[in-house]
Amino acid sequence: MTAAARLCTEWMDGRFPPWQIDHRMEKYDTMGRRHARRTKQNDQSNYHEQNGHGAQSETAAQAAEEKDLRPMDIPETVWAVYQQTFLEFDEKEQRRIVKGCEKQIGQLERRIARKKSQENHQVLADMKELHKKAAAIGYTVAVRETRLLKKYKHALRMLARLDITFLHRMAAGANPEDIVHMPGAAQLLRSRSLYEIYKEEYMQYLVGQRIEELMEAEPEKQYPEARGMTRHFILHIGPTNSGKTHQALQRLKQAYHGIYLGPLRLLALEVYDRMTAAGIPCSMITGEEVIRTPGSFVQASTVEIMDIREIYDIAVIDEAQMMADENRGSFWTRAILGIRAEEIHVCCSGTAEQILVKMIKRCGDTYETVYHERNTRLEFIPKRFDMSKDVEPGDALIAFSKKNVLAIAATLEGRGIKASVIYGNLPPQTRREQVRLFTEGINQVVVATDAIGMGINLPIRRVVFMNTSKFDGTDKRRLEAEEIRQIAGRAGRYGYYDVGYVQSAMDVEYIGRKLEEPLQPLTKARTGFPEVLLDIDMELDEIIEAWEGTKNLAFYDKISMTESVKKYRYLKNYRRKLSYMEDRKFVLSLITCPFDVKDREVLRLWLWYCEKPTEDHNCPMLPQDFTLEGLESYYKQLDLYTQFSGRMNWEIDREEVAVNREWAQSVIGEMLEDDKGQFEKKCRGCGVVLPWDYDFPICQDCYHSGVKDDRVRRSMHRYPHDRNRR
Repeated sequence: MTAAARLCTEWMDGRFPPWQIDHRMEKYDTMGRRHARRTKQNDQSNYHEQNGHGAQSETAAQAAEEKDLRPMDIPETVWAVYQQTFLEFDEKEQRRIVKGCEKQIGQLERRIARKKSQENHQVLADMKELHKKAAAIGYTVAVRETRLLKKYKHALRMLARLDITFLHRMAAGANPEDIVHMPGAAQLLRSRSLYEIYKEEYMQYLVGQRIEELMEAEPEKQYPEARGMTRHFILHIGPTNSGKTHQALQRLKQAYHGIYLGPLRLLALEVYDRMTAAGIPCSMITGEEVIRTPGSFVQASTVEIMDIREIYDIAVIDEAQMMADENRGSFWTRAILGIRAEEIHVCCSGTAEQILVKMIKRCGDTYETVYHERNTRLEFIPKRFDMSKDVEPGDALIAFSKKNVLAIAATLEGRGIKASVIYGNLPPQTRREQVRLFTEGINQVVVATDAIGMGINLPIRRVVFMNTSKFDGTDKRRLEAEEIRQIAGRAGRYGYYDVGYVQSAMDVEYIGRKLEEPLQPLTKARTGFPEVLLDIDMELDEIIEAWEGTKNLAFYDKISMTESVKKYRYLKNYRRKLSYMEDRKFVLSLITCPFDVKDREVLRLWLWYCEKPTEDHNCPMLPQDFTLEGLESYYKQLDLYTQFSGRMNWEIDREEVAVNREWAQSVIGEMLEDDKGQFEKKCRGCGVVLPWDYDFPICQDCYHSGVKDDRVRRSMHRYPHDRNRR
């Protein structure tokens, strides 16, 4: 029956109204053409089979089928990567075989189909699971269920189409072909979508490439002015107490325009005093304090203050082994590579010699090496130190926390032994006063943290390690050999003693073994964050993290910017929107301002300054908390005020700041000198004095009696295990 006859019959039977005649006629014409095409294809197939062309026709059919499986909306290169990713597996790769593979493919297709009607967050939440499931099924199809290959490819095509559609929806400018050609993209596709790879890995990859384009291949080339000079280095290599810094300073006294760069404000102040006492006009400039002397020949500074544009005739860079420090090391690297001086004296331990020589040679400069030996012999006492009976005048007892230092000092003074205390948070003038009391013999012993190991010269006869482990800001770890040598080297001050002694209150064998270990040369110097990267159009924290993820150059490593990223996110999530956040260079100057982030009052003050950073602010008011912690926090607030004002060019009353500094330092000094008993460890329950190294906040009796005070109960809940009586 023709299409016209069939149409007439149906209309006569009343199967459709008259106005649908044209539509029905077009429909039947299309059906007729399809039928004719199929008939022709069958006739051609029969002809080829009769003439021996069956194999070729089968190949052509397979090619047509493959073409159908590669739809126009999936780029050919993308489809090739998907097939390679989900159907080609390494022989060594062990994966589980999926049971009921055909059923699992059907479920996968239905889950993908449902994504078309879902919101973006719903699609994204299920993407990782879809890709992991597709990889598991693909492995099973590839190694066992090859009969299901056609059906699996159909599901894989749906997944690829979903990936591309979702990528264009979430990131309109993203190109799927670029993403799949990123190194490692094929492996990533087995566990996440194109959009997730784009957001998490591909952007990092692009930024990394951009960073490598922007950055100089060699850090030495970042200082062209220094490369244009003829610089000569004198390397002073030796252990602690070998006189290397003294010899370098003797040469610095002859400078017309010289500079000393050290790790601590206290050392800069010591050099300032020595130069002034020798009748040499000297200025002192640190991040927290400025003393300008008219007509000065020498400047004493912390290493961060170095002006790369200034030209000197003689420079001294002290404690250069700190170039490997993950937080501050880049300042030493910058000084060595970039300082513009004809004669440069570098003082360091033997661990830094090899890397220093490499850096100097790469700069094209000349050098000579002066080796220094200890002026006094150092001897280890292989006997356990007992604080109850072994303390002698001239001892330095080393603990690794402020609480333990104060508790040990309080215990000693309870027995009539006067003790100076030295730790990191102590204001410089207070620390200086504590040093004076010990040096003049007013205090018999000194109790200190490892801050004592960095250039503080004391008449110490014996160094005693009260602990052999320390908290490094992340974890509690055992002391390393170089740390032990640095601290132990303070024993036997030249001019006071002929022999220095080292002893330990615990792990005696460990300390002795580490002292005998050979020096381990430094392999990396740290480099800082390059400001040229601020031109990249991304959030500053993303730029920093991308920079940290790029590969390191030969014998260079990057400093840690973790704290700066944390400060940036404080600003980004601040309760008030800050108008300058798009000015990345300005924001970088704010977040690299050094202060103690763990001190809540100092952090709060920094955030307040950041609300209106270009407006002048008043000096911080005197604290309401007159405890030792409160006064130390106030001193840190004054430091932050001075540093922030210097960066933002505020007009400040320096006399008021100096008066407040002096007040805080004097009150802290009086507290440490007159009443150390308040720092003894005491039981929260009954108030009984506990040993300085007692690990818990309540005594044994209170723990077993179950005292009813709420705070003590919380302490008992925190430490529920049995305790041995001490």
